[in-house]
Amino acid sequence: MLICSCNVLSDKQLREAAAEMRDDPNGKIPTPGSVFRHLGCRPRCGGCFPSVIDIIHENTPENEKLK
Repeated sequence: MLICSCNVLSDKQLREAAAEMRDDPNGKIPTPGSVFRHLGCRPRCGGCFPSVIDIIHENTPENEKLK
């Protein structure tokens, strides 16, 4: 599903980028801006940020502990 129409980014791409960042021992905390940079682009209008935030944090280890 297309999440960011400005950069043509799908939910799958965003999830994979966030997972790669979390799995990297020297990686950064996945934030919308850092995930966009990881994918080689930058946020433009920011209208997708609420959805991006939900996607990149939906399967974090911290959230799994809360279940």
